[in-house]
Amino acid sequence: MTTEISALMAKTFPAKYGEMVISKHNTAFGICPHHLLPVIYRVSVAYIPTERVLGLSKMSRLVRLLARGPRLQEDLTHELAEILFNKLESQGSAVYVEGLHMCMAARGVGAHEARLVTSAVRGVFLEIATREEFLKLVVTPHTTVL
Repeated sequence: MTTEISALMAKTFPAKYGEMVISKHNTAFGICPHHLLPVIYRVSVAYIPTERVLGLSKMSRLVRLLARGPRLQEDLTHELAEILFNKLESQGSAVYVEGLHMCMAARGVGAHEARLVTSAVRGVFLEIATREEFLKLVVTPHTTVL
């Protein structure tokens, strides 16, 4: 997977833009490592570029690449934030993930509408105003499966 991540992150272009870049509501599928049941993710990622911007489709591809296979949602969230911050050498990164876990919806507690929400911020997104702007742009009420 490291090679695939490196290949995705190599598709950058010179930045003439120093504001927030967001790819929101990316749907991805993973596996709960505890129960080996599917998880449906809705993932929003953002970064503020310094010298390079990532190709637009690469953000969605990165989300799908990291989500596949058995992985804790918390780890997915953390890894996405780290990659967008460190590999892009961005000013900051932010990630917001909602997960519909079949281990909760289809068995046990039967929590059909429950979502696990995780978030991670790095760099300038640690500033409250920047974090709030990101969350305002990506968090939307919904009534569908995700």
